[in-house]
Amino acid sequence: MNGFERVVGVIAGLVIGSAQVIYLVNTLRGKIKPSVLSWLGWALLMGTSLVSQVVGKGWQWSLTSILCSTIGSLAIASAALLSRNFSLALRDWKFLLLGLGCMGLYYWSSDAWITTCFAVLADALLAIPTIGKAWRDPASEKSVAWILGAVSSVLALAICVGHDWVYVLFPLYLVLFNGMMAWLTWGTRARRSGADAGGCDGDGVRPA
Repeated sequence: MNGFERVVGVIAGLVIGSAQVIYLVNTLRGKIKPSVLSWLGWALLMGTSLVSQVVGKGWQWSLTSILCSTIGSLAIASAALLSRNFSLALRDWKFLLLGLGCMGLYYWSSDAWITTCFAVLADALLAIPTIGKAWRDPASEKSVAWILGAVSSVLALAICVGHDWVYVLFPLYLVLFNGMMAWLTWGTRARRSGADAGGCDGDGVRPA
């Protein structure tokens, strides 16, 4: 079973990693101007949750996609800073503050459940504006990254069976979030919106 989980976990990591590589290349080419605080905040939320689970419960191959997402988020933030191609808005400080808050919570509690629940809830709150934008203007958020994120999360969720429930939290949330974004931006509603407005493809905010 461990061999099967390893293979599926690595595939899940490669799938989400490919989405972030696309985003990273587009950043370096100047096609996208990432919010550096957003990506740092996401990296801290996912990374702290990852560390809390590994330390508190042990490594499980479903964590591979979260590990790849954390590394990818840090790489995108670093590339944006080094290439001086980034956006910096006052509203984006909340991403970094919640990420630092997650680190502080884990330092205080040393509890994987508390830390991961906070990380998922914080991420979900931060995702609300993106979902709202996708509802209003599907073309502006259309990206293959949402589909890749959903596929990666489904794979990660599949190999959580038989393990501690804490491993389920992030993959389940990401299945719901990425699945909703894929449906909003690629589904019937998106096609109707594109037909009405002559929509075009955009770049996803967060390939995770």
